[in-house]
Order: sequence, then structure tokens, then C-alpha cells
Amino acid sequence: MANSGRSRTAQGVAAERAVLTDMGVLADPFAARMLAPSMGAVVSLVRRMPYRMRAQSVTLAGLAARVLWFDDQVTEAIEASIEQIVVVGAGYDSRAWRFGRPGVQFFELDHAGTQRDKARRAPGGGPKYIEADLSEQSAADALVAGGLDESQPSLFIFEGLSMYLDEAVVRRQLGQLGHLSAVGSRLAIDFQPPRDVGTPSNRRQLRLQQVARVGSGEGFRLVVDRVEAVELVQGCGWEVTAVINMREAAHELVRREAGLPVNSINENKTLVAAVRS
Repeated sequence: MANSGRSRTAQGVAAERAVLTDMGVLADPFAARMLAPSMGAVVSLVRRMPYRMRAQSVTLAGLAARVLWFDDQVTEAIEASIEQIVVVGAGYDSRAWRFGRPGVQFFELDHAGTQRDKARRAPGGGPKYIEADLSEQSAADALVAGGLDESQPSLFIFEGLSMYLDEAVVRRQLGQLGHLSAVGSRLAIDFQPPRDVGTPSNRRQLRLQQVARVGSGEGFRLVVDRVEAVELVQGCGWEVTAVINMREAAHELVRREAGLPVNSINENKTLVAAVRS
């Protein structure tokens, strides 16, 4: 991503959430309004496609599983009386509105270009926006400067982020957040598997996604298998409490009536929940 511009990948994710909302798979009424005109035009074209054509998309199936799993992490944290929810690399996330309630503060941390573009498009209220370049700046320091109370537990969400950062950066950010966090804080994060694992269909899907990102500067940098993902999180001072692959999450969370091809999701994609003990 160019330093001065919004993230094309983040816009694409918001567009997919808008499509999944149209399909009744997600309930995200805020996604469409955050789209730039060009991405909004793409969504308008997709809306004209027959449902059965949209329902063939493995990409949509995988994103639905991912969003619903992270939504569950937010719900569980709030029910456990955690009142600080931090979305790191937030893009055009909408949870501050979808899960907003009195006493719960959302923080969103992302690159300045995306943050400022989102603030122009998003509804009023919502999160505290915090600008930071994660490749160079400390998320922990930026969050404290932005008002995060380090004496109180937080949930840190890293959704669709780790794969776009160097491993050293991921380790540094997770380690610093773990050191900063109060006991009882939680972490939810997903990881992209190595390029050569999965089915031939999974590898074709990956190639198509790579083509879509050409020129964006947003290529994958960190790819790990499930064992490596768990070891990475634990090595940063977090206690892993749950591990699930994306296909399993889809079977548990995506409505069967949606007809999405959940069996074709790459089962090597990993979702990890952890706690600061």
C-alpha cells in the first residue's frame, strides 16, 4: 500500500462483507457505506449476479467463516466483562458499531491513509482511531498514547493482518502487547499457511487473489503451518486457549442454507485464541 493511500485489500474485504450481508450470511449494514465509489461499483455489479453464482465463491465462504469467528471472540470478551476491544490493522472494520454498547470502548489502529479515508466514510461515534505504521511503530505505545488503559484487560484482534507483516514485526507487536496487557487480556489472530499446501483448488484461489493485489504493495510476508502458528503466539508470551482451522470454523458458523462451498476452504488456514495469564 502506498503510504498516502487507503488499503485496496481492506476495501476489498469491506466489499465482500457487503455482498455477504446482501446474501444474508452476515449482518453488517455498515460495510457498503465505507466503500470508495470504484469498489461500490463492483459491489453493484455483483448484486446483479444470480445468487447461485455468488454462492459458488470459496473466497466469500472463507471470509464469512473468518468474520463470524472473530465476531464470536468479541461477543465472548464482552460477556466476560472485557471493556476494551482493540482492532489492530482495522481497515474498514465495523465492529465498533455492530457490537457497541455502553461501557465498552473500541480502539482501531491502522495506517494513516486508511484510517483517514475510513473516518470520512464511517458513521459517527464508533471507535477511537489511532494512526500507526505497524512495520515501524509500536502498536502498544500508540494505543497507550491513544487512551488504552493498560491496567484493564483488553481483547486484541488481528484479523487478516499477520500475513501482510514480516515475522519479526508480528513477534514484536504481539510480544509488546502481551507485556503491556493486564492479566485476563485476550488475543484473536489468524494465519495464512504456506503457499504449497492445500488442494489444487486452494492454490488456484491463492493465485487469483495474488493477481487481484498486483500493484497494491500488499503481498503475503508471513506464512506458517498450524504448529508454527501456535508456537509463534506462545513464544510472544500468550497462552493459547483455542485453535481451529478455517474450514472447521465455517462448518460451525456459516449457515448451511447459504449454500457456500465451505468444504472447499483451505483447512490449513489457522485461527488462534489466546489469553494473558
